[in-house]
Amino acid sequence: MEATILDITTGAQPQAHAHHWIIEEASGPLSPGRCKTCGATKNFKNWLEDSDFITNEEHRLAA
Repeated sequence: MEATILDITTGAQPQAHAHHWIIEEASGPLSPGRCKTCGATKNFKNWLEDSDFITNEEHRLAA
């Protein structure tokens, strides 16, 4: 059986959408963000870990 989420106010199924995040200015390791469309919230990290980027040498070798 598949679960269905309904909007309590209208009884309609919510529309899928791409979130449009409004992220607060960095003031620590995380910045809260809120979707402009649906109001969903999410924390965004304000740093890159070593595994989050590729060096110029790695990029050159991968080509």
